[in-house]
Amino acid sequence: MKTTASALTFILTLSILLVIGVQPVTAPYTSDGQAFILVSPISIISPSNSTYTPQSLTLNFTVKSFLDSSKANITIVYSIDGKTNKTIDTQSTPVSMGIQSYYLITGWATLPEMSEGSHSITVYGKYEFPMSYHNIGLDNRTVYFTISTNSEQEIPEFPSWTPLLITLVAVVAVAVIYRQKMSKSDKRGGNH
Repeated sequence: MKTTASALTFILTLSILLVIGVQPVTAPYTSDGQAFILVSPISIISPSNSTYTPQSLTLNFTVKSFLDSSKANITIVYSIDGKTNKTIDTQSTPVSMGIQSYYLITGWATLPEMSEGSHSITVYGKYEFPMSYHNIGLDNRTVYFTISTNSEQEIPEFPSWTPLLITLVAVVAVAVIYRQKMSKSDKRGGNH
């Protein structure tokens, strides 16, 4: 019974994540595998997991740094389909939020024209903050996308109602199991 409840909890959680559009991410890390909490994970804004025509695409990403990134050695590179890494110039903007503040690191690059088909782009970050005992943080994010040269061809997309349907099925399944469990519990404890 615990296995069924665990599986249903997992399905429900995954369904909720699909509905709200959140993807699980891992935190930046050091070379020895320890968490590196001085920066947030890389967030790739574009391209996204989508289909594009062979127009010129732009890579756009952000990272939040909790230390002054102007006093750091930050290297951001990207690779298309696992090929040669190319360095991206970045800008850092201080963002104040009352007593807490951070630096928003942004970068963009015009991507070369790509052939029709599936592609991936990976953005790699290396962060060294000398005032943090020379800890070096590493991070990477990958996005998969498709280039289609046939603009007339309908590209099937993930229907927007599917995550809602999955969530509904999961909620109903949990409710049925809960009701069965309560019914068995009532029978064991005597009817009221």
